[in-house]
Amino acid sequence: MSPEDVARAYQFREGFRLIDYGEVGLPIFRLTIEAVTTSHRTLPTISEFVMRCLSLGETLETRIAGMLGLKPDIVKSAIDTLVAEGFVTRQISTDFQSFKLTNAGNARLIMEREEVPQEEMLVIDYDGIQRLPIRLAGESVVRASELKSGGAVEIRPYPADPPTIRELNIPDVTKVIRRQGGEDFRRNVLALKRIVRRSNVFRQAIALVYMAEKGKEIQIGFALDGKLSEQHERAFAEHGGPRKMGFVKAIEESEGRKRLDRLVGKSIVAALPHAEDIRALRLEEAIARGQVRSIAPAVQSDTRPQRTNPAYAALLAARERHKVAQHGIDALSVRTLAPYEQGELLEEALKTAASKLVVSTAGVQSVIVNGFMLRDVDSLISQQVDIEIYSMVAPQNEPRQGNAYDPLSELTRRSAKGSLRLIQTKPKELFFLVKDNDLAVVSNRPFLGEMVRRSGFKRVEGVVTRRPEYVDAIRSVMTHVLGGGHGG
Repeated sequence: MSPEDVARAYQFREGFRLIDYGEVGLPIFRLTIEAVTTSHRTLPTISEFVMRCLSLGETLETRIAGMLGLKPDIVKSAIDTLVAEGFVTRQISTDFQSFKLTNAGNARLIMEREEVPQEEMLVIDYDGIQRLPIRLAGESVVRASELKSGGAVEIRPYPADPPTIRELNIPDVTKVIRRQGGEDFRRNVLALKRIVRRSNVFRQAIALVYMAEKGKEIQIGFALDGKLSEQHERAFAEHGGPRKMGFVKAIEESEGRKRLDRLVGKSIVAALPHAEDIRALRLEEAIARGQVRSIAPAVQSDTRPQRTNPAYAALLAARERHKVAQHGIDALSVRTLAPYEQGELLEEALKTAASKLVVSTAGVQSVIVNGFMLRDVDSLISQQVDIEIYSMVAPQNEPRQGNAYDPLSELTRRSAKGSLRLIQTKPKELFFLVKDNDLAVVSNRPFLGEMVRRSGFKRVEGVVTRRPEYVDAIRSVMTHVLGGGHGG
């Protein structure tokens, strides 16, 4: 699931509303531990004790059963297995069967008695949020540099220090020992001596930020592999993570809603639907989208013709339900912006603009303006669509910091050729996306990225309209707000 899919699926929480989301890295301490281990016993317990009785000189099944307090048939079954494995041999006389250990049996019994301890280096992953060893079977982790390049927010552990050797216990460590190829650890851990090496890595996740509908309570959830982890949310909250990282203060001090209302004017604000109405529409859209996503794999794996495939019929019904639900949202004259919609609306505008497209932003980040988006821009240029991009960073021809790919320099070169207009503006609090006369979006989140790498969350506020008169009204406001910029 994409971050947007996760945010859409988990946008609803009783008494709260989703105000932001984003990719994050959850802290993992990768520990190399010096330990003392021995090999696992491999003989079944009953077989081992039967062999011990034979080594003491007992030869009859019935007497061995009496010595061990077991039923004769259990001992008989164990001896039959040991005979088949070559550890015991039968001695047949005229009156009874007796048994004794073979040379291989004696050697094996000696091996079972001798547990030679050895020092070994063990590698485990320790969850910095939950403060416990975990096993990340087949799951990749990333380093801080990789997290940074991907635009994700680094979640810090609280407490910040990695665990000491005294905080680790043998049963928990044994369950999560990492092995190349993913095989289980097949030795007994007798002691954990010291932590030899510590390295910090991160587990990729999606953070979901909720704010109380009444009051200022902030909750931050984490989705791993598309599923919410209540354990991570609870542990992060109990250790004061949201407040210590500054998320709560940044959200509480946000003035985005008030600025937005003043900017768009009373008539547009008055036309906004009630929160309960837009919530019901979004719930229906999310349910329908989830049905499409869950049914589609069954259709793809079914080799039957579509006309006889019930899954295909269900998929068509789910798609129609989603189409109707989305139309219900789009038909609103004006509505609030959901955090996960902003990128989708930008993508829609880049693919469908027919005459004019205006975008304003703070920075130009490569995690947003990637190669695919540049292709869409070039496609609009080829169709002679009038494109204006307002940014708070100065246009420049050379890539920043020697990057092989820099979207700012790419846009600057296109602006220099007259293919589009890249215009520098003074710092702004609100940002615009206006397409033709059928889409206008105002948001307190920049459309193409922040001035610097994202390091936290905010209360995303915005409005969306497809009504031509409201689009014209927002265009007029935008022209006034963005006036005075200079191009490059």
